[in-house]
Amino acid sequence: MKNDIEKQRFFCSARRWFSFLIGICVLGLSAYPIDMVAAEEFEVVEELQQISRVTGTVTDSEGEPVIGASVMVKGTSTGTVTDLDGRYSIAVKSGQTIEFSFVGMKKVSVKVADKKTINVTMHDDAVALDEVVAIGYGTMKRSDLTGAVVSVSSEAIEQMNPTSIDQVLQGRAAGVQMTQNSGIPGGGSSIQIRGLNSINSTNEPIYVIDGVTISGDTGTQTDNALSSINPLDIESMEILKDASATAIYGAQGANGVIIITTKSGKEGKAKINVEAQYGIQYLPREIEVADLREFAYHSNDIYDALGYGKSSLFADPSTLGKGTNWQQAIFRPASMQNYNFNMSGGSKGTTYKLSGNYLTQDGIASGSDFDRITLTAGMDSQVRKWLKIGGRTTLSRTTQTVTIADWNLINSAVRQKPNIPVTNLDGSYAAPEEQDNDLSNPLAVSRLSDKNNRKLSVRANVYATVAPVKWFNFKTEFSASINSDETHSFVPTYWFNAWSQNSEASREETMQNTYYWAWRNQMNFSYKPTKRQSINLMLGHEMTERESNRLYGKRLNGEDGSLPDLSAGDALTAENSGYTGRSAFLSFFGRLNYSLMERYLLTATLRYDGSSNFGDGHRWGCFPSVSAAWRINKEKFMKSVDWVSNLKLRAGYGHVGNSNVSQFAYTSVLKTIPTIWGNGNMLSRIPNEDITWETTKSFNVGLDIALFNNRVEFIADWYYKKTDDLLLILSLPGTTGTNGTINVTTQAPWDNVGSLENKGVELTLNTVNISKRNFQWRSSLVFTLNRNKVLSLNTANAFVDKTYQTGGKDRIVTRTQVGSPIGQFYGYKCIGRINSAYDLYDENGNVKIALPEGLTVDKTKGVWVGDLIFEDLNNDGVIDEKDQTIIGNPLPKFTGGFGNTFSYKGFDLNLYFTFSYGNDIMNWLNVNVDNPNERMYNITKRAAVDYAKVALIDPNGSADNIYNNYVASGAERMYRILPADPNQNNRISTRIIEDGSYLRLQNVSLSYNFPKRWVSKIGLSMVKLYANVSNLFTLTKYSGYDPEVGMARDQYSNYSQSALLNGFDTGRYPSPRVYTFGINVGF
Repeated sequence: MKNDIEKQRFFCSARRWFSFLIGICVLGLSAYPIDMVAAEEFEVVEELQQISRVTGTVTDSEGEPVIGASVMVKGTSTGTVTDLDGRYSIAVKSGQTIEFSFVGMKKVSVKVADKKTINVTMHDDAVALDEVVAIGYGTMKRSDLTGAVVSVSSEAIEQMNPTSIDQVLQGRAAGVQMTQNSGIPGGGSSIQIRGLNSINSTNEPIYVIDGVTISGDTGTQTDNALSSINPLDIESMEILKDASATAIYGAQGANGVIIITTKSGKEGKAKINVEAQYGIQYLPREIEVADLREFAYHSNDIYDALGYGKSSLFADPSTLGKGTNWQQAIFRPASMQNYNFNMSGGSKGTTYKLSGNYLTQDGIASGSDFDRITLTAGMDSQVRKWLKIGGRTTLSRTTQTVTIADWNLINSAVRQKPNIPVTNLDGSYAAPEEQDNDLSNPLAVSRLSDKNNRKLSVRANVYATVAPVKWFNFKTEFSASINSDETHSFVPTYWFNAWSQNSEASREETMQNTYYWAWRNQMNFSYKPTKRQSINLMLGHEMTERESNRLYGKRLNGEDGSLPDLSAGDALTAENSGYTGRSAFLSFFGRLNYSLMERYLLTATLRYDGSSNFGDGHRWGCFPSVSAAWRINKEKFMKSVDWVSNLKLRAGYGHVGNSNVSQFAYTSVLKTIPTIWGNGNMLSRIPNEDITWETTKSFNVGLDIALFNNRVEFIADWYYKKTDDLLLILSLPGTTGTNGTINVTTQAPWDNVGSLENKGVELTLNTVNISKRNFQWRSSLVFTLNRNKVLSLNTANAFVDKTYQTGGKDRIVTRTQVGSPIGQFYGYKCIGRINSAYDLYDENGNVKIALPEGLTVDKTKGVWVGDLIFEDLNNDGVIDEKDQTIIGNPLPKFTGGFGNTFSYKGFDLNLYFTFSYGNDIMNWLNVNVDNPNERMYNITKRAAVDYAKVALIDPNGSADNIYNNYVASGAERMYRILPADPNQNNRISTRIIEDGSYLRLQNVSLSYNFPKRWVSKIGLSMVKLYANVSNLFTLTKYSGYDPEVGMARDQYSNYSQSALLNGFDTGRYPSPRVYTFGINVGF
């Protein structure tokens, strides 16, 4: 099937272009002369005038030598760099000026006169580090920004020692909410910039890494595309938040854009850094479940309620110990090792950088681990005065074991009974000897079974910039990536006992290859009509194509149930499938920057996108934006206010889009399905030729303030976003033969169904509290408040329900409706408990509460003392499905983070906290484990010990007289034991909704940099020792493993994360507490 874009004949094969690209990079690196790598000094000698030699030492504010500082004669090409002792020697004429510069320090200029020795002290310049920031298809001085852009520096990354770059964003950027969907090594995360913008499509930003775009999807709970990137390769991360900043990305910019710039080489002799890190990980907390003695007492109570007397297994519970702690069996301390190597350098005009990383991380739960290897090479060369070329190539290989998560074995470990040992006396695996206990031995299953993901990715770009004149340059850039993903799943045959066995081996293999390429061409014009005005114009064109191929195979049984290979399965049970998909973008874009007196700033952007994901008449969209800023501190009336370093007012408006829908959703596509009569064809999805992209219109107002020579920086933004044409997979009646799943039925169509809004406030405060020669104290605070609301839904019922399947039954867990935020928890309101007859009857003896439909007051078959009371919302006197309502909001009222950094001589101590307030969590695990009527599996200590115990007021009176019954003890919202539970006390209600607010000490790091004068004596440029602790402690009321729940996986959408299951905890793999120690050595 062809579309308009695919008909472009110049869309060449991705593989052919990529081979050419790698060849260029390798050729460039191999041709790089060794003497350039070792270059330490370069001079241009002018013979016509007398030249003298000036020597000296360059030190920092602490008296340490500055190694590799640039020493240049102003206005010439004569220059050198300082050696290991900070010394330099340079030829200079009398009266000339020497300029000393170093990255992150203020430039120093000294006029020579007749001086023969010039010693210089250089000071840190924090502002200089952030002076230039990356924006879409270019860079800009921070002072000239008119949109909402926030940066995360490499310093913040190094302080955290993260294993994945998305972890860096947590609590460190206002307007960005990052939550880990799983604590499994290499696991996925959920990132929203300024709230949720879509119900069914992705809410993730796009990542642009050195020109290569990674689509906005950080994966499922166990899968994260960003985990393949080495965080220490990153120089900076710029987060484009408002539409005036993201509109340059058009139909991909609705959820924000994160631009990642990797480190490049610096002029000077070769610098080599080697870093080694070792870590230990622990489970921070366990879920409090009943031990063996408590479980035994409770089991006897259950048997009594059933009229069986005491259980034969637990005749005297008082003689029992704690039994098996299945959480301690499946969780264990886990090690982590991380090694980094990088080399960089270059001569004037040509620089290079090489880096490598190896990470191996065991999971804290059996059946989980992660390994990563990355290699990166980059080079930039000013080959002519008018021509600059360069490129980057990154190779990454990851392997991840996810057995524990994909088979929900953590849930099994929490629920398995404590009277079952892990192993038998002979060392073989033990298991329950009960027909109805299907949890088996979770530790054994995690070791015998195997599910792993293997990924190989190559990401690269090459560019050339031609600047024939000062005011014009042309840049062409080709970027590409190849990703090969393999998933292997194997469940062998095993036999623990007659009731716990697997007689049917299962083998599954999935292979998916994705090819992406993009070719960008842009022209940049710079013009100054007058001294007070400057105009910069950028015009660009971009073509991108993404192709995916997938193969899937499954086999059962086979002659040997212990062999994992797919070919070992029975061919007669084979299930095979596959697909090929291709999508393309064609884009034209431009940006105009105008500055008047560096005081009044204007930015306008326009992008025109064409996407193959939509049908005729809906493929093209226009995305404009405009923003302006007023640098008030540049006004004449502010000249005397010298303590105000910066005062800027910003405002912007723009349109962006979201085109993340299934390929060919607009047209009919057939798929092949197996049947008992052979393979057949059917519709893959009901088409909708009128679907188009979601469009977000955004308005932003911001204020930037810097005081006291930038020692106090305050940034505030207020924004409003409205998203129209929300994309949704419709729910149709089962009689139509459709649903929203990916099985053998035809899937329901996509449609544009409504609109929603996000509005909020963002605050950032950075301060330098103390800045002395040997001591510095810095603080930072970020605060985000966002409010999300659905404005309209054109569905049949004006709401969207999300179900979750348990016990073979679909149950509604969230509802999205007009006037409320996305994905609100849905169920019954529990308003109390019947503690005595007086909670049930009024003074006239009439029932004063609503009873479940069809029930009466009855000890065994109806409602009784010890049952919960649910609110009758429609006042019809009956508790039924009409009384369900919104019972919780997973979206926080506000989030943020704050930290302090203390520096004393060579020591640095950093503490960083993150927080979330006002969000609810549906503790789905508690549906099973916090149920005193559960008799087959283990339950919480609260349910086992502190359930509602009903006693008689008059021990000699009748137990069937409700007025003689009362609740003698019992935790709040805990109910009586009655296995039949006619009142359905365990229904989805506010009882399982918990406060998810938390304050977490996210990171503590302590490092020591040895004095340069010490390490230089042994031929080193630096030695740094450090220790780091992440997730040190969390203050929360939540009873689960971790209040940072994120989004649960969608059972009906290939287990990807779903905005409709936000804050939904099914027994999430907990985030570990990690202690790491490391050393970094520079040569």
